[in-house]
Amino acid sequence: MSAKFNLVCDQATTFNFQFQILNNTTPLNLTGYTGTMTVRPFVGSTTTTVVATTANGLMVFDAGNGRVTVTLSSATTGDIAAGRYSYDLVLDSGSVVTRYLEGKFIVTGAVTQ
Repeated sequence: MSAKFNLVCDQATTFNFQFQILNNTTPLNLTGYTGTMTVRPFVGSTTTTVVATTANGLMVFDAGNGRVTVTLSSATTGDIAAGRYSYDLVLDSGSVVTRYLEGKFIVTGAVTQ
């Protein structure tokens, strides 16, 4: 079962989000894993707002410490309209795909862009 966690992103600024996955108190070794975080206007939407993956470099792992970092540039967040979106974040071990996080992705509007 995934954890529910709402994220707040300030429009037109660099968004950086990091979390650690633990198996009891031991970090999950993410060696060999890939990851995808998808933001959409709502659950079930076919429109994609932004995708951060290990393949496109917007998601990186500190594999031995079980840390996942997602970074979106100010240009990317500047292109997202202020509002409430839905996201989930899945990791693929090569044999098992697990949704670790999901929730609202809230973009606060910017005056300066």
